[in-house]
Amino acid sequence: MSARLIDLLLPLSARERLLLGLAVLVILPLAVVFGVLLPLMQARQEAVAAQSDAVALNVWVQDRIAEKTVLERLPVQTIGAPVGSTAIEQGLIDARLRQDVSALGAQSGGVIELRFDRVDFVRLANWLSVQHPGWGYTIDSYRFEAIDEPGKVAASILLSPRS
Repeated sequence: MSARLIDLLLPLSARERLLLGLAVLVILPLAVVFGVLLPLMQARQEAVAAQSDAVALNVWVQDRIAEKTVLERLPVQTIGAPVGSTAIEQGLIDARLRQDVSALGAQSGGVIELRFDRVDFVRLANWLSVQHPGWGYTIDSYRFEAIDEPGKVAASILLSPRS
């Protein structure tokens, strides 16, 4: 093998041999770096990110399991008759959300429709979580849409009497 290499290099001038040697010394390491090491490093970073996502998901699931066990030990709240649109409106007034209501209407069968064109999401969510368990309605449908204003949403909620 070395004899073939020598035979290939002999016809070249000294300058050509020097340039060929420099090219081999520069191109070969660059090919190894760009062809092997960088893809391996990127794959490792992606694997580390996937592992951290999996660990975060596991922690979240464990937290939900712990929350579920705590909630199961709480006394069951009795659900009474539907409170009606007047009581829902009073709850909105108490939570200072009444001015944000675009539509509050009762439909046939005791179904109540709430619509907000622009409301603070956190205040609405807090009001729903406090009111919902005891008011005698189930949330049939809801829709929250982000609007241009930070922290504000457009929302529509459809409530039907619990059977």
